[in-house]
Amino acid sequence: MLMPLRIKFGALLTQCGEPIENGELIIENGNILEISSCSGKESAEATLDLSDHLLMPGFVNAHCHLSLTALANKLSPSESFAGWISDLIPLNSALSNEERANGIRLGANDMKSSGVTGLADYVADPALLKSIAELGFRSVLFLEIIGFQKDKADGLTKEVEAILKSHDSSWTLGIAPHAPYSVSEKLLRQLDHLSRKYGCLLSTHLAETDEEVQFIDKGEGPLLGLLKDRQAFDESWQAPATTPSRYLKSIGALDDMVAVHCNYIEGDIDDVQAAVFCPKSTQWFGRSKILPVRKMLDAGIPVALGTDSMASNDSLNFLEEIRMADQLLPDVSRKEILTMATRFGAEVLRLPCGKIMPGKKADIIGFRINSNWENWYDLPFDAPSKQVDFYMADGKF
Repeated sequence: MLMPLRIKFGALLTQCGEPIENGELIIENGNILEISSCSGKESAEATLDLSDHLLMPGFVNAHCHLSLTALANKLSPSESFAGWISDLIPLNSALSNEERANGIRLGANDMKSSGVTGLADYVADPALLKSIAELGFRSVLFLEIIGFQKDKADGLTKEVEAILKSHDSSWTLGIAPHAPYSVSEKLLRQLDHLSRKYGCLLSTHLAETDEEVQFIDKGEGPLLGLLKDRQAFDESWQAPATTPSRYLKSIGALDDMVAVHCNYIEGDIDDVQAAVFCPKSTQWFGRSKILPVRKMLDAGIPVALGTDSMASNDSLNFLEEIRMADQLLPDVSRKEILTMATRFGAEVLRLPCGKIMPGKKADIIGFRINSNWENWYDLPFDAPSKQVDFYMADGKF
């Protein structure tokens, strides 16, 4: 058993109460044991003096595709979303194992340097699961599944269940049917059944573009052309004639789903239980509509933050994400954005972090206090650096 560690701090954002100034944390065996609002007497614990730092929970990147990091600067927004996907597929297929591995490592370093301790990553290749799980994040790895032709549903379901049965229990596995336009109704139902059977999370890209809305409602548009060009369309399929979220709700697949993007969810907010907003990816695509964060928060729906991938972003730096969120969401306070980046991310992913309180995991980041701050919630947004000054994961730094 490790000796308890006493950390002195200048200020603390707990994300479950008001800021605390000039206090101490006690960490033991990777957990937060105690918080005090004033410095105690000398004790036997090892002491780390961060009295010139603001501490807070580590960031949770609630949506990423690390395996696409090697595509940095290789793509640009297309006239259509389907066109961007068409450009992405051959570039992704052409990556060597070494290029992909190097990209994953660089992406992980970028996230850690900017304060990410928790991660939800979509993993299309099961062979990458172990290497991503060992990067040091508190993570949920979502098996990303694509299969629009219903005759492939049984085979894909068997493959997913085999992975669920055999995976290493030291990390958490989830299931990600890619999107309503790329997964058949039969496969969606079967993956939803597996998630309940094995108690794992579901996540999907939902209502991301008007092209998706058009395809699900009327069965036409650029995404239809993409599926046919890829010989992935099911000729027996009939458009659900509704919105993407109502379609998923009608088959029971939204009951425990982490819905990503949701730019075209406006009239169906109540259908969603948890959402992820990706600020810089949204800006990169030049979206005319974005996830209605204010309305969701007001409705009591937790909204987390994610980076998405380097196929639609210029970095995985999470400080850049919260600062972009600050620009795109003028009706959401900085305090709320930090809650989205920490507590809500942990809650929607069922991770034991995101708040600094006794019993939670000691995933903590810090910023050096180099001037007087009237509002501690401003420091992560206005600090000159794009890196954190202190990083602790599972009590280790």
